[in-house]
Amino acid sequence: MQTLLAIVSHIPTWVWGILAFILVMGMRQSREQQMGRGRLMVLPIVWLAFGVWGVDSAFGIGALPAWGVGLVLSLTLVLRSGWPGAARYDAESRSYVVAGSWMPLALMLTIFVTKFALGMGLALHPELARETSVATGFSLLFGALGGVFLGRSRNILANSAHATT
Repeated sequence: MQTLLAIVSHIPTWVWGILAFILVMGMRQSREQQMGRGRLMVLPIVWLAFGVWGVDSAFGIGALPAWGVGLVLSLTLVLRSGWPGAARYDAESRSYVVAGSWMPLALMLTIFVTKFALGMGLALHPELARETSVATGFSLLFGALGGVFLGRSRNILANSAHATT
């Protein structure tokens, strides 16, 4: 118990702020929303940038190809799935109506927890950063999670032939 308290006491305050932000944003996504084109692209851009930064800072630029493979694989799967299928374009408000879902919260928490666990693991065992299997596995996962968000936004934007640029 004392070790756990020592670990928690060394976690920067801003990490808890990020977790709170993720929880708020995820809860908002659980309800139907109207979103403009720009807002639909913010989340995937943030997670893609966070993923690239996380992979590069943990493993170096050499791990980015694995991140790219994860991105392409998940993007392809999400684009083929059509998720989320219930979204529609509302021409009157010039926005996309997206059905509520808990999936974005689950995905954001997966990214947060994975990044947190990786950070803790590397802090306790820095040699893991040089393990190819660790670098490849985490890089694939971060790329895949980023690709899911990108594919979701792309599918929502493509849901209407009436949407204008």
